[in-house]
Amino acid sequence: MTVEAVIVRDPDGPTSVWVFVDGEPVEAVESCIDAGSGWDWDDWTEHRDEMLAGASPAARELLLTLLEGPPGGVYVEGRDDRPWLDPAA
Repeated sequence: MTVEAVIVRDPDGPTSVWVFVDGEPVEAVESCIDAGSGWDWDDWTEHRDEMLAGASPAARELLLTLLEGPPGGVYVEGRDDRPWLDPAA
């Protein structure tokens, strides 16, 4: 089986993802972890919670691991050393 992902990332807009399995398009759910410049803490936590809520159990497990210290996290404004993950997650 071959899985192909075509990703277009607009640094000032949304990310678009197309996925093909053995050359056939399939529905894709995008979970983008990019905590770089431009995020404030409230918006980031809303984004984080939406990703986790929409993920399959397997994807959620991976997301929880990746969200413990997301790349670019030093640029999220207003975090004030709060934990990256909600303890209730």
